[in-house]
Amino acid sequence: MSAKNRDLLMQKINHLLNSAGYNIVQLSPSSKACFDIIAKRREQLIILKISPYIDNFSRDDSYELISVASFLNASPIIVGESGKRFAELEDGLVLLRYGIPVVGIETFHNLIAEGMPPIVYCSRGRYFVQINRRLLRQSRIEKNLSYADLAQRVGVSRRTIYEYEHSINPPPETAAKLEDVLESPLAEGIRIFDLDIENEERPNYSIDNLSSMKEDVSQILQDLGFISQFWTKLSPFDAFSEHKSQDVHSGLNVLVCVDDGQNKQLANRAIMTQNIASLTKRRAVMIIEEDKENSLAQTIPTFTVDELQQMKRAFELVKKWVKKYSDLK
Repeated sequence: MSAKNRDLLMQKINHLLNSAGYNIVQLSPSSKACFDIIAKRREQLIILKISPYIDNFSRDDSYELISVASFLNASPIIVGESGKRFAELEDGLVLLRYGIPVVGIETFHNLIAEGMPPIVYCSRGRYFVQINRRLLRQSRIEKNLSYADLAQRVGVSRRTIYEYEHSINPPPETAAKLEDVLESPLAEGIRIFDLDIENEERPNYSIDNLSSMKEDVSQILQDLGFISQFWTKLSPFDAFSEHKSQDVHSGLNVLVCVDDGQNKQLANRAIMTQNIASLTKRRAVMIIEEDKENSLAQTIPTFTVDELQQMKRAFELVKKWVKKYSDLK
């Protein structure tokens, strides 16, 4: 897919989100980050990757997207148009790519603008319908049908009916037969905003390939108690870190940018990181080598490496961050 197609798709999504009352932060269309848009409406936060040809979204992209989404308590979604096995992503269909839900623009529109979730998903090349298992069992009993009776009418095995009521979902044609026989609307929307990544173990990228300055920053943050760290490769910020006390998440967290002289787009990244932090209620910090005239300090709370080294506890960082952030405003 051309860059023009991606830009047009991003414009459509941007317009849709704005019309639906979301506040958004959008990265540059030329960005190669693992996400393109972060959007928030009331307590709902979603993080979107726009990938017209979905096979271009790699495993590394997904690894980082899920990790960032977990840190931000956001729901990751990929919006695309087609793929190797799909000439077109049909309306009402959800795919899973490396554990992340993938939908077409019409499905996304219905979800955001109309509150209509999709009901069909594709897994390992086969289509399935999400059904209400409790209602299936209740309807079968009310019709006075045994597993064998219902199985015979639908054309599946008794064991399959049992599994529909307890663990698996039927293909669309079988779901339609079940609804006809039981005279009950069994299909239900797939809650793709409720992907349970909150309690997953957050992986840590190795610091082996970090610059020496980033290694120093990582160690200082760890000494302050920011033990949970993830150093990014495909995000505007360099890392996110969360403070832990005796392995308990304290709620103190930071999005980190590091000026190690290796990124020419540092000013843009700093602005984007601060915008993301403001939208998601996180703290953004810029770490620089030494205290010198720095225009970034007018955009994002900025600390020197020496300032960090003088701190003894994470709460000192938070206290000084509050002062610097207030000065910015």
